[in-house]
Amino acid sequence: MQSDLDESDRRLLRAMQRDASASQAELAEAAGLSPSLVSRRLSRLKEAGVLRAIVGLVEPARIGLTCAAIIRVRLRDHSGANVKAFRDLITRMDEVTLCVMITGEADYLIKIIARDLPHFQALVQELLRCNAIAHLESSIVLEHLKDTTALPLPR
Repeated sequence: MQSDLDESDRRLLRAMQRDASASQAELAEAAGLSPSLVSRRLSRLKEAGVLRAIVGLVEPARIGLTCAAIIRVRLRDHSGANVKAFRDLITRMDEVTLCVMITGEADYLIKIIARDLPHFQALVQELLRCNAIAHLESSIVLEHLKDTTALPLPR
């Protein structure tokens, strides 16, 4: 689908990434399209899997989530059972907002959003109880210099 994106699609996607709650008319103006064409293009982009979801972004501090942390995880080994145990745990933990497999000394990088430090400590303890994990190293986020869901759209 990437090669099928034209400049109007990219303008529409940029507008959606800025504010998906914008009206059809506002999106049409931003994309240089008619409102009816915006609707058809959005449907096509959803069907093609370019638009995964249209969501509302919640400000963590406004709902009492004041502690963010990045955790690097190294598994004991990469056996199927260990990987499954780790993945099952991560998918159950709502506080994990990002988990990616990475290269380097760690196997995974996790982002956790917690109420406060005691809550974060309880989450770390839950991770440490997972026998699949050999080592973890955490860093508390002190400041968000950039935190965006907007992707750069290639030409």
